[in-house]
Amino acid sequence: MSKSKLKSFSLSEKLKIIKEIESGKKRSVIESEFSLSTATFYRILKEKDSIKSQCFEGRGNMKRKRLVEFHDLENCLVEWIKQTLDKNIPLDGPLLKGKALDFAKKLGVQEFRASNGWLDNFKKRHSVVFKKIVGESKSVDQNVCDHWIEYLPTLLKEYNPDNIYNADETGLFFKCLPDKTFTFKGQDCKGGKQSKDRLTVLHCANMTGTKKLPLLLIGKSKKPRCFKGVNTLPVEYQSNRKAWMTRQIFTEWLQKVDKKMKNEKTKILLFVDNCTAHTNLPEFNNVKLVLLPANTTSQLQPLDQGIIHAFKRHYRTQVVKHALKCIEENSNQDINVLHAMRFARKAWFAITDVTIKNCFKKAGFWNEEGYGPEESLVETVPSNEEWNTLVADETNVITFEDFVRVDDNMPIAEELTDDDIIANCNNNFDDDDCEEVENSTIAEVSIPKQQEVLSALETIHRFFEFSTNINESVFDKIYELEHHVKNCTTKKQTVITDFFPKA
Repeated sequence: MSKSKLKSFSLSEKLKIIKEIESGKKRSVIESEFSLSTATFYRILKEKDSIKSQCFEGRGNMKRKRLVEFHDLENCLVEWIKQTLDKNIPLDGPLLKGKALDFAKKLGVQEFRASNGWLDNFKKRHSVVFKKIVGESKSVDQNVCDHWIEYLPTLLKEYNPDNIYNADETGLFFKCLPDKTFTFKGQDCKGGKQSKDRLTVLHCANMTGTKKLPLLLIGKSKKPRCFKGVNTLPVEYQSNRKAWMTRQIFTEWLQKVDKKMKNEKTKILLFVDNCTAHTNLPEFNNVKLVLLPANTTSQLQPLDQGIIHAFKRHYRTQVVKHALKCIEENSNQDINVLHAMRFARKAWFAITDVTIKNCFKKAGFWNEEGYGPEESLVETVPSNEEWNTLVADETNVITFEDFVRVDDNMPIAEELTDDDIIANCNNNFDDDDCEEVENSTIAEVSIPKQQEVLSALETIHRFFEFSTNINESVFDKIYELEHHVKNCTTKKQTVITDFFPKA
């Protein structure tokens, strides 16, 4: 009897099989359609995450897993290639070999030889193809914006307005106090002390303003000191050497969004600008990414039409309140990353759906009439008395608007140096170099006892009982909080005597 011939599948073919599996097709039907054995079916299913990842990296034509001898070096080179192509710089073989030798030297890889054979295999492993660059430079004009707005309805017609989103990053001098505004304004964030006092904040909201995705904050320190003992952060947090958005961080964030939309059985259209961190990304099942034309975000990006500015007004208001409270209590006004997270979440919560709808309309996403007046920001602006308490320097008249705009145009995703690429690929940068500068001693954090919290909620309940024009649903929210407190467990605070044996 003749031996049956084994069928070899490429990664892209395996990815098709995985999609059929995830669509709910029966195993027997898939095995028959693709001439699969049961063992091969389950092996592909077991390796689906690895297969997806390799296909996303452009290795769909591979039929077998190739062992890579210089894995870190090649990862760094691939990242450098993506960044170089974003700048429309042509690449050739000698240039790649030369750059590979540079990375080998910096990584301490002495046995590496940038031979023609290695280059051929590298291009196969990573689907690198040299193409002639055609076209003019990346300059745009008002005509581009006009054509985009005309074409926009074609992109939107297949999606419900609730499923159309925009995401954008902004830089934030999170420690900046009103009396330090001029110290920070105009400072270079690429290095030095000021760069340690910055965060990058990623916002994302849908066209109707009914859904604002949780914020993502990017800092310099992997584990800020203020996180000690904290088990639940107010917002999601990532880190890298420069507190910038990177392609890796953005991809990981998109994967989470895609998973969330899959669980909700929803497909969304997501608009982003075409910065380096947003390009050369994998495709997702439930998130379709659309890049805005280059150099047009000031007119075409909804978040840039007032949403981010409103966020910063609310954030700076929280900073002012914090500073005034510290003056009253004679305590340290310093702001750490955990403070910034709390302020940012509260500021993001304060953005209304009306503001978001109007900003999408201003960017050309709505053809109908406006949805109402812009969000009133009167309540978020400190009073003259409060402001004068914090800004005592009469020689430099600082307005609240100066304070809000102190970090406008801060870079959030720029070209990475070779050292940055190596650090990000290895994920081993020195955390001590990036640690935020706080007091010489770490303040002891007192964790409220459960009974103290319940008593505080009872006080809040009494406050609303004696108030007028209160919606009764507020009491239900207090009861819900009580339920959470009673079911919440916190770690017992350790004291120094815990480390010694009891007599």
